[in-house]
Amino acid sequence: MTVLQSRARWRHLAGLTFLLSLSPARADAQVLMGMLFGELLSSETFNVGFEVGVNFATLDGMKGAERMNQGVFGLFADWRFSEHVHLGGSVLPVSARGAKDLDPVLTGDPSFDSQVANGTMERKLSYVDIPILLRYAPNREKGLRLGAGPQIGFRTGATDRYEARTSGGSKFTAERDIEGRVPGVDFGLSFDVEYRLNILSVGARYTHGLTDTDESSGGGEVYNRVVTGTGRIYLGKKQKPKE
Repeated sequence: MTVLQSRARWRHLAGLTFLLSLSPARADAQVLMGMLFGELLSSETFNVGFEVGVNFATLDGMKGAERMNQGVFGLFADWRFSEHVHLGGSVLPVSARGAKDLDPVLTGDPSFDSQVANGTMERKLSYVDIPILLRYAPNREKGLRLGAGPQIGFRTGATDRYEARTSGGSKFTAERDIEGRVPGVDFGLSFDVEYRLNILSVGARYTHGLTDTDESSGGGEVYNRVVTGTGRIYLGKKQKPKE
């Protein structure tokens, strides 16, 4: 590739990057960015790709909490800096947690509380999650990996959704924004198991939240507990040449 061709390619990439930064659809932009830079960033030791899956989440500390299933999507990176020890990380802008079938949290408004007291509540917490995992790999390219490391989540939304009935028996739904009572940052410890194939890997990650997610007075201590099942698709993966 000539110098002029190289400069033209980088100008083309920069132009596309600028256009993508203007897109309001964060997930769509991430797909295009991943496809654009996957081949460019890949090497024999470093790769990027898409991570798609489901969060099976609950809230430890809230009465009646039942598991909530929410989608997960983002980009991941994999750095194989030694034969058996690898570093992996993800940026997951679509990652929700929470729980359903909760006992309603009273608001202090007598007219509202009297209507929802006998119903149920669903709490949904949305985050940009960034797990960083150190993995042990018996085989460098394929097979089983076991990993552990910190995860940090930046809250992007928090709502309580009430399901109840009026005195006349009619069902109704009410939703409250609770971002003011949920910390902006959530820290946790993640433990990961993954099985890797040529261009695809499947994995499961358990995240044990360490941050109390309810800062309201009298709210008690509430922690995220999440099992994430994902498929990870590599972009432009290059394997180490066989000796």
